[in-house]
Amino acid sequence: MIVSRHRGEHPDRRVLEDHIASRCRSAGRDVILIPHLYHLTEHSAVWPELRSLEGPLAVASWLHPRPAECVLRDRGVQGELRCAIDLGAAESAGEALSAISEALGPAEGEGRLREIEDETPARWYPVLDRSQCTSCGHCLQFCLFGVYERDKAARVVATSPDLCKPGCPACARICPHGAIMFPLCDEPAIAGAPGTCMEPDAAARRMFYVRTGRRCPVCGEVPGAEDAAFARAGAVICEECGRATEAAGECEEESTVHAEIDALIDALDRATGQRGPGGGGR
Repeated sequence: MIVSRHRGEHPDRRVLEDHIASRCRSAGRDVILIPHLYHLTEHSAVWPELRSLEGPLAVASWLHPRPAECVLRDRGVQGELRCAIDLGAAESAGEALSAISEALGPAEGEGRLREIEDETPARWYPVLDRSQCTSCGHCLQFCLFGVYERDKAARVVATSPDLCKPGCPACARICPHGAIMFPLCDEPAIAGAPGTCMEPDAAARRMFYVRTGRRCPVCGEVPGAEDAAFARAGAVICEECGRATEAAGECEEESTVHAEIDALIDALDRATGQRGPGGGGR
C-alpha cells in the first residue's frame, strides 16, 4: 500500500494520510508513506523502493487515478496496481479505506509501516498516458521549451520535464489523442479527471494535419499551410483539417447555379398549380 503525502503544510490532510496509513497497517497491509507523487524527481531514492514492491498494490494520493497510475508506470513501478484513490475526491477516510479493502482483499496479521522522506521541489510537467499516446510527434514539434524528444524506440518522451513553463498546458490542448495530462491544472480534462479526456479544438486539429502531413479522415486529403489563405478569402473548408475544398470563385458560381435552378423550380410549381385540379386545365 502506497500513501502519497500532499506537498506543504496541510495539517488536516496530514491527519487523513496518517489515519489511512495506520488503518491499513492494522488491517495487515505493508504501507509506505512517500512525499507527493507528482513532485518527486526522477532520481529520487523513493523510486527504487517502489519498484521493488511485489504483489497487488494500491495507491492513495492527491492526484486523479489516471495520472497517478501513469506517473508510477513511467518511473518503472510494475506491480499490479489494483486501485488508485484520489484523496482530494474521497468523501471520507472510510470511503477510501473501503475501496482499498475491496481492491486488495483480506489481509492477515499486523502490517509494517514506514515512511520515506525526500526533497520535493514544486514541479509542473506533462504526464503521458502510454495507453493513448501514438508518438505522432505533434507535441514534440509544438513545444517551444525542449521538453520532448524521441527515445531509441522512436517513442516521444518528456526527457526534460522541468524545462516546461509552469502553468502552461498548451501541448495537452493540441494532442490529438488526449494522451497528455497536467495533474495540477484546474481544467478537469487536462488534469486527467475520471470520465474526461482533452479533445483538440478545430484550430488544433488543423495544425496537427498541417504539421504532420497526415491525411484527413474526413476529406481524405493532406492539408497545407496555404489553406488558411483560402479560408480568409471565403472558401468552403473542411471543418476537421481546414483544407479548402472549394475556391471562393467556385462557391460563388455554384451559388449562382443553385439560384437559377431554384427559380426554375418555382416557375414550374406555379405553372403546375395553374393547370391542376380547379385551375382550368383538362
